[in-house]
Amino acid sequence: MHLEGIYPIVPTPFLDNGEVDYPSIERLVAFMAQKKVHGLAVLGALGEGHKLTEQERREVIAKYRALLPKEMGLVVGVRAPATDPAVKMVDAARDLGADAILLGPHTVQKDQPLAEYYQRVSDAAQIPCIIHDYPAATGITMSVELIGRIFKMSPNIRYIKLEDPPTGAKMQALAKSAGSDLQVFGALGGMYALEELELGAVGIMTGFVYAELLVRLFELARAQQWKQAAALFYDFVPLNRWEFQPGIGVSLRKKLLKRLGVFSTAKVRHPGPEADPRTVAQLHRIIEHLREKGYELAL
Repeated sequence: MHLEGIYPIVPTPFLDNGEVDYPSIERLVAFMAQKKVHGLAVLGALGEGHKLTEQERREVIAKYRALLPKEMGLVVGVRAPATDPAVKMVDAARDLGADAILLGPHTVQKDQPLAEYYQRVSDAAQIPCIIHDYPAATGITMSVELIGRIFKMSPNIRYIKLEDPPTGAKMQALAKSAGSDLQVFGALGGMYALEELELGAVGIMTGFVYAELLVRLFELARAQQWKQAAALFYDFVPLNRWEFQPGIGVSLRKKLLKRLGVFSTAKVRHPGPEADPRTVAQLHRIIEHLREKGYELAL
C-alpha cells in the first residue's frame, strides 16, 4: 500500500476505571472519517500504545480494522525495548490487518544494534514500515547517516515520520543522502506542516484534533497553491502549538474530544499528567478565535 496524505495519530480512549472504551473508538473513527483524512495511525506515542497489554493491543487493532472504511489506511505503532518483542508485535499487527507499521527504535543508543533492529523487524513485518524518528519520546537520536543506512538495508522501510527538529534541515539532508525514495511524513503536532509539504513531504502524521484543517492544507499544497496554503496555516498554527504541549498534549486532546462528544471520558492512563482547567480554557479561546474568523470548527 502506498501511503500519503493526512494520517492522524489518534489517542486511545479509556473508561474512568482504566478499561479501553470501545464505543468511543467507534465514534472516533466516524469523527475522523467525516474529515476526509486518508487513514489513521493507532497505538503511537499519543495512543499510549506502551501502556496497553498485549491482549488490549490486539483487540484495539482489530476494532480499528473492522471499523475503518476500505479507502482509509491503518498504521499501527510498534515500540519495544528489544528486537524479539518488536517482531512479535509487528507479526500480530500485520495479521490483524495493519497496512503499515510505525516503528519506533529500541532503547540502545548504538548505530549497529539500531540498524540490525530495523532490518530484522521490518523484514518480519512483510508490510511497509515507517521509521519513527522522535528523540523527545523515544530517547534515541538517529543521524542522517544511520537513517540512510537503515533505508538501504531494509526493503520494507520506505517512509520516515520525522520529529527531530529542525525538521526542514533534516528533510533536506535526507533527500541528499537517501534520495526521494525515502518518503517523509511531517509530524510534531503539525507545527511545521506547511514548510514540510513545501520540501516534499508526502503527508502529515500527527495528533491534531481538527484534522480537516490539515486535509485542506494538503490539498492546497498538492495544487501548488502556496499563498492560500500559507494563509490557512498561519491562521491555525497557534492551535497546533497549544494542542502539542509536551506532557499534557494527550490530556488536552482527550479533553477536547470529550467536549466534542467523541470520547466518554478524558482518562489518561498512569503515569500521565492531566491538563489543568485554565490551560484547557486557553485552548478553547484559540478555537473561538478561529470560529470568529469564519472557520467552521466544532466546539
